[in-house]
Amino acid sequence: MRIAFVLSGLGAGGAEKIVNLLAHHRNAQGDNVHVLAVNADSPKSYFPYHGSIKIETLGSSTRAIPRIAQAVQRLSRLRRRLMALKPDLVISFLTKVNVLAGLATRGLDTPIIMSERNNFTSQETHLFWRLAQPFAVRSATSLIMQTQDAFQSLPPRLRGKAEIIPNPVTLPPNVARVPSQGTRVVAVGRLERQKGFDLLLEAFSYVARSVPTAQLTIFGEGSQRCALEHLARDLGIGDNVKMPGVTKFPLEWVGAGDIFVLSSRFEGFPNVLLEAMTAGLPSIAFDCSWGPSEILSSPDAGVLVPSGDVRRLGEAILSLVTDPALRNKLSTYGAAAASARYATSSILQQWDNVIARSVNPPSLKSSYGESAESPRAERHA
Repeated sequence: MRIAFVLSGLGAGGAEKIVNLLAHHRNAQGDNVHVLAVNADSPKSYFPYHGSIKIETLGSSTRAIPRIAQAVQRLSRLRRRLMALKPDLVISFLTKVNVLAGLATRGLDTPIIMSERNNFTSQETHLFWRLAQPFAVRSATSLIMQTQDAFQSLPPRLRGKAEIIPNPVTLPPNVARVPSQGTRVVAVGRLERQKGFDLLLEAFSYVARSVPTAQLTIFGEGSQRCALEHLARDLGIGDNVKMPGVTKFPLEWVGAGDIFVLSSRFEGFPNVLLEAMTAGLPSIAFDCSWGPSEILSSPDAGVLVPSGDVRRLGEAILSLVTDPALRNKLSTYGAAAASARYATSSILQQWDNVIARSVNPPSLKSSYGESAESPRAERHA
């Protein structure tokens, strides 16, 4: 079978990571796998691909044109490439790319699986994408949502073709933590408002007043770097905070911390929280939508803080910094919980099942395709 994975870029994000994992899995199954990056200019990928997987970039442009015109240009390139490639299945990731893929496959009679990776109820989008999304999503054969909350946010008419598949735990065997005094706090993500690093800095200033040796390292890059650096200085914690950018290698950040914090205002599914837990980092997260409450469903697995409550976040960090026994407990139980619930083999099997149904849809499908709940969705309720 020829599969075309369609995503935005080839960087260090969660969508890029799951595409890389799925592409290699299906390639090992004997499929002819193509990865089409609609916004990338270079085939260089943060997550390396085997040479048998074809990487194609559709984002190069020599003209300065408006963003919507760029989107139309990408759409045209994607449609032409799919028409030439004639894949047996298209699998797309992220809201805007799902729209492009849905429009690009209109009239091609190609099954398409759309995977939503972010919180489409909270992220800001241009009017063009908001208007095009309902039309484009109708062409999806299957929809992959990552959490129960995401599933419930779908219009009832779409739930019949939706499946809940979270991200798997995918730590390489050579990832190791370096024990220290427990004062190193680490966070990871794009330096954008969604990730709430401004809230984390405010919370950490509370910690630093009690434990002056505490250090916070935020890995990532984005448009808020300068604002965050200024905020750290204004809070008097400039010497306690480091922002070294994106790591050279996946999960390199694990060894830089004793405690992990997820401070996001909203998420699609916080991959990095799972990675931290599996690596044995005691973890704290805002109870934002979507994902943290499902991952930290037990208080023994990690600390869940009311969303946006800076003072409670600071208190939670301080309690872990000053309590080695609590850190050890969360490290042990968190790693066990994440590894058991999000095992890679189980998640890949769920993807395989959806792929099989999408390429060879059962006759039963039409009987529930427009219903509010599907037989598959009931398993996740």
